[in-house]
Amino acid sequence: MPMPTLADLKIHLRIRHGLDDDDLQMKLDAAIDNASQFINRPIPWEDAEGEVVAVPNSVRVAILIIAAELYTNREESVVGTIYTKIPKAENMLHFYRVGLGI
Repeated sequence: MPMPTLADLKIHLRIRHGLDDDDLQMKLDAAIDNASQFINRPIPWEDAEGEVVAVPNSVRVAILIIAAELYTNREESVVGTIYTKIPKAENMLHFYRVGLGI
């Protein structure tokens, strides 16, 4: 699957207007970066031959969940990581983590 887009996020949030597009794109970019940092690899990533791997649906949905959380709760409301508040996203990303060591 391709990377989640602004249109995907708007569908996820059930937004039909274009008033918040710049803000939504910023949140989507932050969510992609956040997910990438969590799994310790770029999104999308490459296989051993250097070919770009399709973004798994669970990673796409986790990115949308993170972006929706950033959009809905604009101020910091909990102590700790974003995953304290949205463990579903962490659970969806967990299996794609690399480089964790022993």
